[in-house]
Amino acid sequence: MQLGSRWQTSQPPHPAVPEALHGAIAAAEREAFEGNAGSGAAAGGAAAGGAGSWTLTWLEGRPRVELIGAAGDVLADLRLSASGEVVAQPIPGARDTHDSSGTGSGRDGSVAVAGIGTDAADEDDDWLS
Repeated sequence: MQLGSRWQTSQPPHPAVPEALHGAIAAAEREAFEGNAGSGAAAGGAAAGGAGSWTLTWLEGRPRVELIGAAGDVLADLRLSASGEVVAQPIPGARDTHDSSGTGSGRDGSVAVAGIGTDAADEDDDWLS
């Protein structure tokens, strides 16, 4: 069993965070706080009225870190895959990348695939409502 940890933005990652995630953590802080004058890594991670923090958890023996903003919302969600690659999880509501071709990810982080689950007639869970 591995215990998680927390640390403030603009601080070095917790010692338990694998080196492979350090660059992605710095990039996520820059992206999350860019455009906020006097915020981000350059100013102690203060973002729009408060500081953010990172939370490290372990899922199936692999690290996962979430950047939590001052308002308690998740700004970034990073993990290491089984092969050791950094994976950024989609953040529901972060942005709408759904395109008109019927593929892409929606506002809720779901992924739509053309022809699958896009037709109301395909709904077979009507009995649930």
